[in-house]
Amino acid sequence: MADQKISAMPTAATLTGAELVPLVQSGANVKAALSAIKAALRTYGGFSDTNNQTGDITQGTAITFDTVDVNDGVTVQNSSEITVPTTGIYNLQFSIQFENVGNAQHDATVWLRINGSDLANSSTQYTIPARKSAGIFGYNVTMLTFLLELNANDYVEIFWVPESTEVSIQAKPASVSPAYPAIPSIIAVVLQVG
Repeated sequence: MADQKISAMPTAATLTGAELVPLVQSGANVKAALSAIKAALRTYGGFSDTNNQTGDITQGTAITFDTVDVNDGVTVQNSSEITVPTTGIYNLQFSIQFENVGNAQHDATVWLRINGSDLANSSTQYTIPARKSAGIFGYNVTMLTFLLELNANDYVEIFWVPESTEVSIQAKPASVSPAYPAIPSIIAVVLQVG
């Protein structure tokens, strides 16, 4: 079999992840399970928050997460730090539900910080419409996507600053009639793509 060309080998059955693959590591021949190779190449995480969040109108506030929806390698540390386990290119996507209880429209600005430093050119400003009445508030759902080159153990935070205390990030409970699931204040997905 050692002299058999790959093109002459039979097609593999459905892969389970337990298959062993030969590798060269630091000049030595080694083996690794296919599942271990997969884990080293692609990590991901999906996170959300079920709480209302308020921001400081004088400085940025980190948006926090309280729920791990799904993850393999990517984690949240200190409630706001989305941390990656390996060096690579990551796709970060998130949506935020803003609420305005005021009679005038207000802006909110969102940006990224990597390892505690603002990421240049990452800010986006959103206008949240004024409330329609005393019980019907103004809403804006923001959605952003970034491709980020990150090193192992780097962390990304999503920051925001409202221009008014009348703007907040809102979660909503599930509804019975009509029936629909709860609305998180933020949903974020991180996927290693390279």
